[in-house]
Amino acid sequence: MQNASTSFIRLGVPALGPVLPLLLAGALMSACGKTPTPAAAKPATEQAAQPTAVATPALSELQLESEIGRALAPTRAERAAELADRAEAVLDQYPDKNVTELLNTPEVNASLKVALTKLAANKPLQDQINNTVALAAQMQGLSGTPGSSRLDLDTSHYDRGRTSRLLQAVLSEDPKRLAGFVAEEIGEAVPELSFEGAERASNGVAIKENPPPAK
Repeated sequence: MQNASTSFIRLGVPALGPVLPLLLAGALMSACGKTPTPAAAKPATEQAAQPTAVATPALSELQLESEIGRALAPTRAERAAELADRAEAVLDQYPDKNVTELLNTPEVNASLKVALTKLAANKPLQDQINNTVALAAQMQGLSGTPGSSRLDLDTSHYDRGRTSRLLQAVLSEDPKRLAGFVAEEIGEAVPELSFEGAERASNGVAIKENPPPAK
């Protein structure tokens, strides 16, 4: 835990230099029995017009609750830090489990089901993933037509950092974040798969052709 620090603010006192002669003059005139003649009041027509106060409309209870909720909501950075801490806690709790086993732990599996359910209901996001796979297939010289290829992901050699990123995507329960992780993995693998002719990239990604439909 970081040490809390306290900031001290010094309150400045205005200098009395310019004001001091006026105070002394007033004191001397009082001592001599004289009082400064007050300035004549300006006619009402010369007085500056005072701005009319505008009443601020009161917030409704619903608006107030919304504003409080917005103020208390975690920022994106705070949310990312929270997910990273949760992922690291899972890895610390199960140091000997592989990725598949980690995804089936009680701390992760419920979030995985939520994320996959949301992804199954998001057709544009599914198309985005399929298009990414099709593009990678084309770069390998495969057909690349929709549905002709599939992603084959081997997570058995994931290091801690990659496993943590996957867990964070799952724990977020955000299908866009999960799809983003998959897209990043495919993008990282493309140079090895297309230019180096690797059957499977070092990050475990392979693009496989689907068998033709049975006749």
